[in-house]
Amino acid sequence: MTTSTTLERQPKRVILRLRVNDFEDCNSSEYNNAIKTYLAYAKRPTSELEENRHYAHIEPFQHYELQQTSFHIILDINKDSLAQPNMQSLPHEVYHIRRNEQGNLQLKPIQNARIEKHLLLRLREFSDTLYAWAK
Repeated sequence: MTTSTTLERQPKRVILRLRVNDFEDCNSSEYNNAIKTYLAYAKRPTSELEENRHYAHIEPFQHYELQQTSFHIILDINKDSLAQPNMQSLPHEVYHIRRNEQGNLQLKPIQNARIEKHLLLRLREFSDTLYAWAK
């Protein structure tokens, strides 16, 4: 039987897709705020970030000449539950995080399942290769 506690402890990889212009000229605590936005959305305590229960890979900004429009934070949720996961069978999720007019971060689930699946396939081409689990 699957319980909410079991699901809460299930390891997974979450990809947060963010806009560069929402984070230009911000300090690194804004990345933590984006992660806490996801944790709150997932009904998880935001204190889990400080408790080091998850591992965050933050994609560095590219040189301005490349005109990068988005970047990603890849979260390894419940990182200590697995040592060497099979990335092909590990659950993956993807979300957009945007600033609203007041400057607050908001998580935007992807409403179209086909678009979400396509985006996950594209993102996993680099995330599963470049970002080892919890390292």
